[in-house]
Amino acid sequence: MSTRPRVIGNGSIYQVKEGVFQYRFNLGKDPKTGKYAYSPKRTLHCEGMNKRTQNAMLRKALEEYKEELNSGIVRDSGNRTVAEYAEDFHSLREDSFRSPLAYAREGNYISHIHEMFAHIRLADLHPDDIRHIYADARKKGMSEAELHGTHVKLRQILQDAVDNELILRNPCIPVKLPKPTYRERDPLTAEEASRFLSCLLAEPLSAKATGTMLLLQCGLRRGEMLGLTWEDIDFGQHTLSVSKQYTNDKTLRAPKSKMSRRTIAINDSLVSYLNRWKQEQQVQLSRYTLDQDNKTPIVNGIKVIKTEDGKFATVVNVDGHNFDRWFRDFCVDSGFGSYSNVTRRFKRGGKEHIRGTGYSGLVPHALRHTQATLLIGEGADVKTVQARLGHASPSTTLSIYSHAIEANDRKAADAFGELISKESSS
Repeated sequence: MSTRPRVIGNGSIYQVKEGVFQYRFNLGKDPKTGKYAYSPKRTLHCEGMNKRTQNAMLRKALEEYKEELNSGIVRDSGNRTVAEYAEDFHSLREDSFRSPLAYAREGNYISHIHEMFAHIRLADLHPDDIRHIYADARKKGMSEAELHGTHVKLRQILQDAVDNELILRNPCIPVKLPKPTYRERDPLTAEEASRFLSCLLAEPLSAKATGTMLLLQCGLRRGEMLGLTWEDIDFGQHTLSVSKQYTNDKTLRAPKSKMSRRTIAINDSLVSYLNRWKQEQQVQLSRYTLDQDNKTPIVNGIKVIKTEDGKFATVVNVDGHNFDRWFRDFCVDSGFGSYSNVTRRFKRGGKEHIRGTGYSGLVPHALRHTQATLLIGEGADVKTVQARLGHASPSTTLSIYSHAIEANDRKAADAFGELISKESSS
């Protein structure tokens, strides 16, 4: 603990980068040196927030820091552990996350950091300590993907400590961890995709069938598909725009990344299918005296609310878990999945339907990989596939679809060999 003189002025604020600010206070002249002394810098993260919200957060942070300094007590940061600093870092960032799920994911990494670095002081952590702790975590069964994510978060937290002048350098920087290799996906083959499409076209028009068609034909993420409204479809230009997603916490949010906000081409058959569903949806909504407009979700549900005045219907987005349940049933009925525990069998429209638990088989995200793999197999360039899927960078596309790209490379080599062989023999 150490005492400080009262602060002078309202503090100084520096913008480090977009949405990240540092601030400190003038503490007056040091009586020994005659030079002005300053409080340690503090960092505020408010990425993705508007200027008004950022300014409000900065004012609050400055007031709290000023009050702490004027109390005559400043934390002795030298004794703070890595775990303590990580927990403070996490708690101070809660308002800067657009999604509670993303904040919860960071919390998972903070838990790992707490377990791995519980009693090590910030000032005592060295790169070799980190390497040994990671080696021990591997022995205990932590996956390379989870370890890599924890390392990225630890590096960010320790850089924050450097920015706040609590430590001189970031001990994570010399520790290099390779990016985890992506698990090979099991996309549908061209023949399987064709059969899946035939089964889908034989299904009665419905919101969930339309959602599945969009996943297959456009390579969307499930949340992006669930967030689409009719204003996102340009029937004249044959395009679809992704500008939002409907998340598992039942909230419309911005897409996953800047590249995820995109406009992609859609083919004639999908335009025709969407036109037919739009007309059918309008008929279904009219039964509940509901109107269809540009803001109506393409993949919609109808919720009936009971009040003292009676029952009222409203249009809602389909919940992701409900969509997954329908998708599993469709895949089992169409031969793309199975239930280990069958609870019911019935016939409808001359077709047998099976319901149960213990599902194994195709999942919605596999349709996204099917689109990418088949496009690459047909010679589409990586940049086009990246833009269509909304990957943040081409390296993501290259990592996930390396197998398909290598197969294309083999085909290209063979094709070139055949080409020059013909020329040399003529």
